[in-house]
Parts: sequence; structure tokens; C-alpha cells
Amino acid sequence: MNTQSDIKLTDQLERDLIERELGYRGLGITNDVKRAIAFVQTVLTRLQSQARKAKVSYANG
Repeated sequence: MNTQSDIKLTDQLERDLIERELGYRGLGITNDVKRAIAFVQTVLTRLQSQARKAKVSYANG
């Protein structure tokens, strides 16, 4: 009976591990896209800030 219980537990752990790995790959792509979007937003924000500073410098002569 103990052996049967160990086998069931091992099978369940293997299934959980497989699901976690497959799920992680799917989320990995999503996380990569989110990181890319965040990077682009950061760059655009930085460029806008520099453009504002340049306009102030130009206006002040």
C-alpha cells in the first residue's frame, strides 16, 4: 500500500512539473512581449523629456 501511494504521489508531482514547465513557456513569451513594450515606453518617455529640455534651452537662447 505504501508503494502504491508513493507511485501516485510521484505521478502527480511529475504532472505538476510538466504543467508548470509548459505554462512557464507560454508565459515566457508574454513576459518577453511585456518587457519589450515597457522598454519602448521607457525610451519614448526619455526622448520626450529630452525634447522638452531642448525646447526650454532653445527658448532661453
